[in-house]
Amino acid sequence: MEKLDKANIPAAVTLILARIVYAINWFNIASIFSHIASDFKQDVSLLGLITASFFVGVGTFQVPGGIIAAKQGARKTAILGITIASSAALLCGLSSQLQEIEILRFMVGVGMAFFFGSSVTLITTYLGKGSEGLGVGLLNSAHSIGGIIGLFGWVILAEIIGWRQSFVLSGGLGLVTSLLLVVLSPSKQQENIIGFKVRLSDIKRIIFDKSLFGFGLILLGAQIAWGLPLTFIVFYMEDSLKINSAMAGLVGSLSLIFSLVTAPVFGIIYDRITHVKKLLFVLGLGMSISVAAIGIIENRSALYVVVVSTVLVGIFSSGVFTIVYTASKESYRTRNAYLPPKYETLSVSWVNGLSLFGAFWVPVVFSSIVHHLGYQIAWLLGGIFSVFFVLPPILRIERSKG
Repeated sequence: MEKLDKANIPAAVTLILARIVYAINWFNIASIFSHIASDFKQDVSLLGLITASFFVGVGTFQVPGGIIAAKQGARKTAILGITIASSAALLCGLSSQLQEIEILRFMVGVGMAFFFGSSVTLITTYLGKGSEGLGVGLLNSAHSIGGIIGLFGWVILAEIIGWRQSFVLSGGLGLVTSLLLVVLSPSKQQENIIGFKVRLSDIKRIIFDKSLFGFGLILLGAQIAWGLPLTFIVFYMEDSLKINSAMAGLVGSLSLIFSLVTAPVFGIIYDRITHVKKLLFVLGLGMSISVAAIGIIENRSALYVVVVSTVLVGIFSSGVFTIVYTASKESYRTRNAYLPPKYETLSVSWVNGLSLFGAFWVPVVFSSIVHHLGYQIAWLLGGIFSVFFVLPPILRIERSKG
């Protein structure tokens, strides 16, 4: 493990701060959706469409973001991404039509796609070799902090200042972090990109790498298990369980609270163990079962079941995300040693893109099932969808890391 260069601390802290605001702009729409739905006289189906639009943007532009990072450097790509995402989030608060919000959420996704893979590359560079798992764990914890603020804090904020003003605030905060990245992230540490050419043959090697494809499928299952509660749990509790919005936002943020604590722990575990297959299997199965259990009962005890299930989803999913993101980066390094290191961002982005674009249909299908069959069946099928994508590729991956 390399010793941390103290000169990199401001850059690492700034990157984590940007990741926090990134997550606020990811999750706040779920917490304030009831206000948006009331203004536009819509139901849960609109939340499904808006979320699907976001997933299409964040999924399809992962690979372009990785290619841009290979050519222009991770730092420039991360700054570009957070600027695009924050600007689009701000403009959501100024929108007068639903179609505008759908397009802007797509653009939020595009910006986040550019930022994510580059942020993984940057944090592991700042912390040094041997701390990859810890670095990814810290980014995931930052994502959880932002999600907690977005889900719980923005419920209260929207009631005080209005949902439009809350969007303007979160977008503005994102633009501030973009400026901080420009000032505090060390450009001198970026690769020498002069004369570097992105080769189609190199990109194809990464796209068709079986190991990376398997990690992408595992993440797809994790996105389903993790994303459904974070998108729908607040509105579900308000709509079906008749829980007030503040309590619903607090319960909805529990998965992120526990993910905040456990993600770095799983990162440290990853750095210290050789075999991850059994651990991934247990985490993936537990995550999927927890989602299915959310709607298992619909009586006075339902809130307790929701709380326990939400906590378990947060714990199990934090382990899956941390392990798979780190393993995919290491898989690139060990299986594709002949390719330039500039493609590391692309390998992580490709895996993430598979999971996010592959999940774009899930919120639409979930909201449709709710509309026709109810929440109980929708949560059960959500768990089944998750385990369908998670377990088969886990059973096929090698026992050892990389």
